[in-house]
Amino acid sequence: MSVVALLAGFAALSPPEGSLARWAARIGTPDGEFPLIGAGTRAETYVALQWNGERCASLGPEVAPTLVGLAVGAARRRSAAQLCAAVEAGLAAAAEVSTPMVPVSTGVLAATVCAARLAEVPENELPALLDLAASLMVIGPPGVAPGHDPAAAWLAMRAWDAGITGMPGGLAHTLSVVSNGLPDRAATDLDVFDLVEALP
Repeated sequence: MSVVALLAGFAALSPPEGSLARWAARIGTPDGEFPLIGAGTRAETYVALQWNGERCASLGPEVAPTLVGLAVGAARRRSAAQLCAAVEAGLAAAAEVSTPMVPVSTGVLAATVCAARLAEVPENELPALLDLAASLMVIGPPGVAPGHDPAAAWLAMRAWDAGITGMPGGLAHTLSVVSNGLPDRAATDLDVFDLVEALP
């Protein structure tokens, strides 16, 4: 799904109901930084990304990188074309490390690469940012906590901007640990530098 189609999908969602509506009422504020899609209010960016990720998850894997891309891109005045390219780069990076045998959600990686592209993180620094983002990944099947992915990517960018770094090799280590010692999946097979170099 393209970003344009996804934005149309956001607009077509029915108003939130039940627990999602109650959650929006609890966190919403007219002067919030980011909209709660379809709720007519806004919230602080981190919690808005969590809420929107949960609300919009049924629209597909593009949701997390698009949401965090909207937050980061708006703050940095990026174009819609830059957003589209960043979402594509994020999805491609996540696909490189996705495997049905590894019980970890790679949505955080897709969203972090998208945010990094929009924030113009230098390519040579992206592996270290992904090591930081790996510490925020959810251990469980993809889609287990869809609101977590865009919020965690936003948090990773905020931490990165503040000078916080992750464990060197954290992404490869996380993936190798959760893979439960699968054959042919040694940490050296998951060199983040090679993943970054393969990005379009």
